[in-house]
Amino acid sequence: MMWEANGWSPPMPVYKASELKPLFSELENNQHRQLFLICGAHDWAVEQLGRLFQLSEDSLVLSKHQGLSNACWPEHLHQILGQEFELAVYDGYAGINPNKLAALSGTVKAGGLMVLLLPELAELADWVDPSAATWCSFGYTVTDSPFLKRWQNSLTHADISYWSQVNGLHLSLNGLIRHSPATYTQQQEVVSSIGLSLVSSTPMPVLLSADRGRGKSAALGLLAASMAHKQFIICALQYRAVKNSFKHLAQALGLTYQGHEKQLANLKFVPPDQLLSQDLEGQVLLIDEAASIPVPILIALSRKTSQCVFSSTIIGYEGNGRGYTLRFQNYLKQQYPNHVSLILQHPIRYQDNDPLERVINQLFALDCRYPIVEHIDQPSFCQLDRTTLADDEALLQQAFALLVLAHYQTTVNDLRQLLDSPSNVIFAIRNQKQLLGLCLVNLEGQLPDELHRDIAAGVRRPQGHLLPQQLFSAQGDNHFLKAKFARVVRIVITPELHQKGLGSDLLNYAESQLSTRVDYFGSSFGATAQLLNFWQKNSYQLVRLGFKQDKASGEYAAMVVKSRQRNHTHINDLSAHFRTNFSYQLLNHYQRLPWQLVKQILTAMPNQPVPPSLQAQLKFLATRGQMLEQDSATIWHILLLSPKLLLHISDISQQLGIRLLLQNNTKAWLASDLNLTSRKQFDQALNTLVHELYGQLTKLH
Repeated sequence: MMWEANGWSPPMPVYKASELKPLFSELENNQHRQLFLICGAHDWAVEQLGRLFQLSEDSLVLSKHQGLSNACWPEHLHQILGQEFELAVYDGYAGINPNKLAALSGTVKAGGLMVLLLPELAELADWVDPSAATWCSFGYTVTDSPFLKRWQNSLTHADISYWSQVNGLHLSLNGLIRHSPATYTQQQEVVSSIGLSLVSSTPMPVLLSADRGRGKSAALGLLAASMAHKQFIICALQYRAVKNSFKHLAQALGLTYQGHEKQLANLKFVPPDQLLSQDLEGQVLLIDEAASIPVPILIALSRKTSQCVFSSTIIGYEGNGRGYTLRFQNYLKQQYPNHVSLILQHPIRYQDNDPLERVINQLFALDCRYPIVEHIDQPSFCQLDRTTLADDEALLQQAFALLVLAHYQTTVNDLRQLLDSPSNVIFAIRNQKQLLGLCLVNLEGQLPDELHRDIAAGVRRPQGHLLPQQLFSAQGDNHFLKAKFARVVRIVITPELHQKGLGSDLLNYAESQLSTRVDYFGSSFGATAQLLNFWQKNSYQLVRLGFKQDKASGEYAAMVVKSRQRNHTHINDLSAHFRTNFSYQLLNHYQRLPWQLVKQILTAMPNQPVPPSLQAQLKFLATRGQMLEQDSATIWHILLLSPKLLLHISDISQQLGIRLLLQNNTKAWLASDLNLTSRKQFDQALNTLVHELYGQLTKLH
């Protein structure tokens, strides 16, 4: 062609909004939504966006481009969610943030479009995304993006509409389909089923599951409206998640809802951390997005009232519900064999087989499913390469599904972090057919000397180096800023193979592969007795416990460390510092820390010599057998010096020693839990504690 030989190209045809009419007509008729790509140079793409679409009040544009006066770039997802638009635009040139993009897709109405501005797909894998540094720890350089390479492949083969600066306009038209108008028939059936369960003579927990857009939040609001004689509490991590419930309650009762009321008619919003300390008997508890709340919290809430409805999105940016499904449903099957399980299958905001839902699920692995493992079948260990994961979709789906099991607040940002963070190292245990477990490790430390002063002053916090900075902050020891760390971000074994030692085997393999590259291994996690026991069994020492509880779980962050160095002075100093602080903080800040966790923490500490004077005083208390409360400081002191004594005394003595003496709780607060309803029973229990401690202490000395 002459223009190619002469070094110039023909002008691209100019398209008009009218040429998209067949697409909009089809989407409107089919009540579907679709993704529309505009691929090319940034300024060109912005120009064509204005040429093709009318950016009215019924549109939301996420962009930083100065040519888009009506655009915004919200920092928080709640600024996006809870709205509906005919047109939603995401400017990829502002940076591909998966959480933002997935949230935006949920705002598109039936018949609408989500427009995504990108470079040409052929250039996507080599394009320098402005947000690349988000997924990169300080000191590392982004050289490639397996995440965008996977996108390049997925979008190239997806049946979507696009306008390319190079390839022109293409509309994905699949023809008209017959559909029935959206109704709340299925929601009404669900409401009726739940209502019957709640008024039965033996109410059972109800599980309500659905994909996004199926109207489960609407069903909860309709349920409260249909049972005006009952008081409902609705619980979720964020108030925004339950706005739709309040909206449908208001519509059903003819009330005004302005979008911010946390109590309306017989429905009240309470976050999960507040619910744990409230009396819920006689009230109906509705838990929305239950998959995003830790299973121990769900179990605790199920015990507080006999009338519970657990509602959750099984897939979505709110967090994949696989862990919730496996763990919590197993608990309910054991405790409540006759519990009710309901599923909302048909979307109400758009029709089945929605093209936008399909492509978003593919791009973010939102529909990843982990297959049930039948048998171990000669497991082997390996290291997984990020590029290999991006190229092998089946392997990636399994890996991400496993990571979802390891944490209750997984988001689609975690998928990009997995694929694009150059400091990540991924280890796996697998059989011939599938992954059985995954260990995700982040390499940290070796922070330059010039940053140390700013870190100490709180002026700088280099991204991605959690362990060295947290350990430094405990005592100001610069050694930890210079040292090399391997932080286990997540470790998970498929639930079917728990209690077989595979988690420890995988952890040992990861340590062996990294042993020449780091000085310390460590991890940070929500502290429970069971989790801490796993790390301690693998020779990790607890050196720090967070001071603030997680709002969702109520757990404190525990930090454990294992040294590869022969000289353990730095870790021993940290452990001694932690022991002193924890012993004091048990009396106040950690008063309500679960006693099993306190026991797990204390009994891992080495015993210290008990002075003869204390031993003699304990002997005197054991022989006297009365007025023991007045000398409780003696028992308190001995337990702190020799905490392993707790391992060899009765369960009620353990609880009494920990909860009453070490945690300084009142007798009244403990009375019902320990079934000590009278002064005589309490004195007998305290006397038993003293005798058991004296007997065990005598064996030690």
